[in-house]
Amino acid sequence: MSLLEIKNLRKEYDGVTPLKSIDLTVEQSEVISIIGPSGTGKSTLLRCINRLEKPTSGSIVFDGVDVCEKGTDLTAVRKKVGMVFQSFNLFGHKSIIENIIMPQMDLLGKSRDEAKKEALLQLRRVGLEEKAYNMPDELSGGQKQRVAIARALAMHPQIMLFDEPTSALDPTMVTEVKNVIRHLAEDGMTMLIVTHEMRLARDISTRVLYLDEGEIYEQGKPKEIFDFPKRERTRAFVLRITSWNWETSENGRDFIAMNASLEEFCRSRFMSRKMMNNCEIVFEEIYSNYFLPLFEKGESINVQFILEAQGENEKLTLTVITNGTKTDPFSADIDETAAMILKSKAVRMDTDKENTAVFEIKH
Repeated sequence: MSLLEIKNLRKEYDGVTPLKSIDLTVEQSEVISIIGPSGTGKSTLLRCINRLEKPTSGSIVFDGVDVCEKGTDLTAVRKKVGMVFQSFNLFGHKSIIENIIMPQMDLLGKSRDEAKKEALLQLRRVGLEEKAYNMPDELSGGQKQRVAIARALAMHPQIMLFDEPTSALDPTMVTEVKNVIRHLAEDGMTMLIVTHEMRLARDISTRVLYLDEGEIYEQGKPKEIFDFPKRERTRAFVLRITSWNWETSENGRDFIAMNASLEEFCRSRFMSRKMMNNCEIVFEEIYSNYFLPLFEKGESINVQFILEAQGENEKLTLTVITNGTKTDPFSADIDETAAMILKSKAVRMDTDKENTAVFEIKH
């Protein structure tokens, strides 16, 4: 029997139906990432599984028990289902170790000594044993999320549900949480992960689900979904999350707005800090030394950064398309210092097309 079987799951609110019809089977040790546009029912699905939300119809059979049936002991079910939210949900007035001890004593009936021993073990597992007696406000966001994971693990769940575990974190803190989740996958923990972090989904998932309009629109192995999606909306979503586009017009030449948009793209894709810096330097130099003179001629410009990731390997390309002038931002016509900076940060790939140039940003 599968660990989790969901059939015809539907969830309705007044005037809104985030889940129309979900059918899903999860086997022991599977790691399933759930991706898709905002508002398509991803978080609602997780909340229905552990009955934080009551489904409108359908069945959710976890470890042989239908959690949707009247009379089901939901407390017993939730003991086996670990849930980690994006907002940590730690008790601010309790120390870190107390945050982990309390659920064990209240729900599992452990003695304080047993719960403390388990809490220290799980804190060690996430690399935070030395923070056991700190208060939550003394920890970084990444550390708080690792404590939330340790708290869930202390209950020895059969499955872990992660609802956007990195979305509330600064990019500098994301890696530490991703590493913990990666280690859990290596240890064989069954996990469902709602995430916008595509590299995490690609690296650790056995399967990726693309949810759209309340249904599982497409699913498959990470390579199938990210490299060879079969359906139109999946292809459009994957392109949108891996590329940044800016097309100038009469009102679209605001460098501050353009740079802020590019920076947000870099951060949301969790690029390495070096690549992010190189990306921003290349853009600034090209804008100042190449774009501005073209703007004075009344030309429009389309700029596109595309990030490809294979495991831990990133490839970031820059495409510049102009309306009329042959495109070569590395040309001798620009400032010599700017050209030297550009060549130190990017590699020319293709400038054969009349109005297009493609460069790869260096690591």
